[in-house]
Amino acid sequence: MKLEDIQALDENHEGGVNEVEYIKFMLVAMKKVDAHLIDELHDQFKQLDLTNDGLVTKKDLQLIAARKLRKVSYKLQLSDYKQQLRKQSRRSVMHSALHLMASSRRLSVPKCSSADTQSNNASMT
Repeated sequence: MKLEDIQALDENHEGGVNEVEYIKFMLVAMKKVDAHLIDELHDQFKQLDLTNDGLVTKKDLQLIAARKLRKVSYKLQLSDYKQQLRKQSRRSVMHSALHLMASSRRLSVPKCSSADTQSNNASMT
């Protein structure tokens, strides 16, 4: 190892090469690992180290778990919202169909309430 190597490998600008920097250099130099894989592993570590303290800790794992729970909770809320939209759409279609049938018979159609629509749906099944 030469002085130029130390300067090139000193990623942290500490004035020397630490163990991790040396091992990365040697693995790439010996063609045991390519530099791209090292970069991918570094990126994975950054994603796990949410507190940015250079360590993967219990707190990091708790933060990851909390994020996943929020995502699941959001998906459940979105699913409930979609179901409500489908129900409203069915009611609207049913009301439109009743209105169309009545107008073709030249009958007046009272406005449908949600209770009317539900009873009409029940009688159709």
